[in-house]
Amino acid sequence: MIGALIAKLILILTLALAGIAVPLKQLPIERLPYADEMEEAARIQQRAGELIKAEKLRRGIELAEEDVWEIGIMGPHFTAITTTSGGAAEKRTCQLPDFAALCVKYFHEAGLKPGDRVGANFSGSYPGLNLAAICAAEAMGLELVYSSSVGSSTYGANCPGYTFPEMLKTLYDAGLISRMPGMITLGGGGDMGWNMAGYELEDDEWIAEIEDMKARLLEEGLAYETNIESYSQDIAIHEALYGDVKAFVNAGGNGLGLGHNDGVILEVGSGLLEPQAVEVNEHSGFVERYLAKGIPVIHLLNVHALCEEGIPFDPVRPPEIGTSPVYYGGWR
Repeated sequence: MIGALIAKLILILTLALAGIAVPLKQLPIERLPYADEMEEAARIQQRAGELIKAEKLRRGIELAEEDVWEIGIMGPHFTAITTTSGGAAEKRTCQLPDFAALCVKYFHEAGLKPGDRVGANFSGSYPGLNLAAICAAEAMGLELVYSSSVGSSTYGANCPGYTFPEMLKTLYDAGLISRMPGMITLGGGGDMGWNMAGYELEDDEWIAEIEDMKARLLEEGLAYETNIESYSQDIAIHEALYGDVKAFVNAGGNGLGLGHNDGVILEVGSGLLEPQAVEVNEHSGFVERYLAKGIPVIHLLNVHALCEEGIPFDPVRPPEIGTSPVYYGGWR
């Protein structure tokens, strides 16, 4: 009895630190039935961060000043391959391994089982969220078929000397993940990198960094698409890659995922989205398209909204794996 009360008080304190107030009598202490699997996914993501940090330092790349926890996944503010703006607190928070645990929760709620095929669209902007989905799929034995782009918003995987596809190669070569992306694009404007800062600013030094990055990707066996002529063509070749899937993950805010229908994507919500009637047109992105097909979508972009599932937003220090409210049921 005393032990159960102590556990409940600890969880209430954790919720309070996350800004969530819950009366004692309303809070069960039961962990979710798949909490062990959630912890496994979180440990995989924690190890991923360690490997990425080590490789980043080996390449002589300093950790971002804003990476106060020194996890090593997020990048600096502005670089040659930066495409848009993003918040440092959001990028820092989604490095937490608890996001992999959250993805396990979403996958279970979507009814996924080991061996199920899941499609995913990743940009370089939220590497922590990308890794969360990948690590959750590894922990659950899902067949994750995914694409990845290179360009990134501020504080994402925006180091020209170590891009997100290269991070994935680090993890794959170490045996931590079992699949590499089935398709790589440069991202940004036209999915061809047209609006990378180096090009936009016409900065010769930064343009040289971009060209060096492109050459290095090819040398490392990370070939990227060079002949994307239209949005519809880009959508079609990605959908051909994903094939027949039981669920779809969109992480980040690139045009392929969100589409170009003003306001529509804000209406469908965040996290696990159940299939719904969504009008699809030539401007629709993957979130709209897969929902309209009757396929659940895990939409990972609004970090504040995702944290409402029981993950502290930008805490003073990262919580220990297994201690956050996300591993428990019934508290919301």
